Amino acid sequence: MDFQQITPYSSSAWNSERYSNQKPRPEQGTLTKWLQGGDPLPWSRPNTSLPASMIQEPTPTEIKQRLKNNKGETHWDEKKYGAGSLNKWGLIYFYLTMFGKGICTIFAPIFSIVVLCFIIFDDNLDFNELADVIFIYIAYIFLPSGLIWGYAEASEHGYLPMPWFMKAVKYFTFSRSTGMVTRYKNNKELYSHPFPEFDCYLVSSPSHQGILSYQLHLVHRYHRYFDSIPLHGFSTSQQPDEFKRVWNLIQRYMDTSQPMPDVPELEPARPRDPTTAAWDKQHNRKPDYWFSMDDDEFEEAIAQLRAEQRFMPSQGPEIDLFNGGTQV
Repeated sequence: MDFQQITPYSSSAWNSERYSNQKPRPEQGTLTKWLQGGDPLPWSRPNTSLPASMIQEPTPTEIKQRLKNNKGETHWDEKKYGAGSLNKWGLIYFYLTMFGKGICTIFAPIFSIVVLCFIIFDDNLDFNELADVIFIYIAYIFLPSGLIWGYAEASEHGYLPMPWFMKAVKYFTFSRSTGMVTRYKNNKELYSHPFPEFDCYLVSSPSHQGILSYQLHLVHRYHRYFDSIPLHGFSTSQQPDEFKRVWNLIQRYMDTSQPMPDVPELEPARPRDPTTAAWDKQHNRKPDYWFSMDDDEFEEAIAQLRAEQRFMPSQGPEIDLFNGGTQV
């Protein structure tokens, strides 16, 4: 059944039930096929299969806290999914805050215990020398570490402004509302094309120990761009089926003829997407299905999801992008 109503979706939005035939896939050389891992994963009308390794973190509790800290702003909603990271200075600052936190929460208590032991058990202790050592550690290690960590915590919770150099570097975006996939480099648009013009490749390569590792890449079918769109960051698993579920999830998110994937991060956005809202109403889905769970209940739900998906296809029924749609 088609749950799509009168919607704000653009005419270029992807719909697996109504689409135009794509141009034939161009012939690729042997080297290109090898680099891309051979044939692409099939396009499909996605099913409800989800990559459990992706949605097990962050927990609903952590997502709610993040939304509160960011005043409702998120990288994934009913309009688009955006992937990126901190710039190099932001990454340096992040590691400094982690280092500072470790010093304050681990090293400082150990240092205090050691000092106390010297005071209690060392009969020949020189208190002036001990005071100098304590002053040096406090002034040059604990105080700077505490200030760096404290500022990071305060800015994360909105009490202080974020440092000016904490700028995000965009990698790519998927737009459900427009159907466009956009790749960025140095925060500048590198290319942007409709979703059905891309193919998804599961690439395997042996490690030094001879164990196969996998990567998932989205590649534009009609241009040989140097930069692909890396999708393996969606999952911490190294199971091929889990990567296929990632591809299934992305197709479902972009498919406006279907409700969005039922994952914790999209729960606040479900009422704002017409297709998803109509599906939820018809199926009496609990509005706060994920957000009503505590951490133990969430862990049980993920375990149940894994068990249910053991015998479920990792992707839905295949569709033919080149002959199965309407004539262009």
